[in-house]
Amino acid sequence: MRQNIMKVNELKQLYEIDDSQWLEETVKLIKNHQLQELDLENLVEELEDLGRERKNAVASLLEQIIRHLLLLQYWTSESEYNSIHWQEQTSRKFAV
Repeated sequence: MRQNIMKVNELKQLYEIDDSQWLEETVKLIKNHQLQELDLENLVEELEDLGRERKNAVASLLEQIIRHLLLLQYWTSESEYNSIHWQEQTSRKFAV
C-alpha cells in the first residue's frame, strides 16, 4: 500500500511537470488495471475539462452554422429584392 501511495504522489508531481507524460502513464495504469495507483484528482479534473471543451466546441459549431444560415437567407432575399430593382432600373434607362 505504501508503494501505491508513492506512485500516486509521483504521478501527481508528473502532472505538474509534464501533463503529456502524465497522460501516457495514466493510460498505462488503466490498461494494466492498476486503478489503485491512479492520480484520481487530476484524472477527474482532466475528464471534466474534456467535457467542457467538447460542449464549447459543439456550441461554437452550432453558432457558426446558424450565423451562416442567417447570412444565406439574408443575402438570398436581398438578391431577389435587388435583382427586381436592377431589372426595373435597366429597363427604364434603356427603354426606347
